[in-house]
Amino acid sequence: MMRTRDRLAAELRKIAEQAGPSNAVKYEAFAKRAETGEFDDYADTYVCPITQLYTELQAAGLSKFAARVADGEFDATREESDEWMRSPSGQEAARRLSPEMRKVLGMDLMN
Repeated sequence: MMRTRDRLAAELRKIAEQAGPSNAVKYEAFAKRAETGEFDDYADTYVCPITQLYTELQAAGLSKFAARVADGEFDATREESDEWMRSPSGQEAARRLSPEMRKVLGMDLMN
C-alpha cells in the first residue's frame, strides 16, 4: 500500500506536469516537502500539518489542489494512524490522556 505522503507527492508532481512553468515549480517544491512527511497528519512538524499544507497551497495560489486537501483526499489512512499510535510521539500523547479517554479513542499504552 502506498503511504499518504507518497501519494500526495505523486499527485503534486502529476499536476506539475500539466501546469504552466511558474506553477510547476511551486507544485514540485510542495512535492519535495510532502515526500519527507512534512505534511503527514501525524507528523510533529506543525500543530496540524494537513491544515498547514492547505494554508500554504492557498497562499501560493494553488486553490484547486488546496480544495482536494480540504476534502480529505490526503488524510492519513487507518494503518498510518495505528503506526503513529505505536510511535514514541503517539505513546506520549496517549500517556497524557485519562484511561477513559484512551478507551474512547482506542489508544493503548505499549508499556
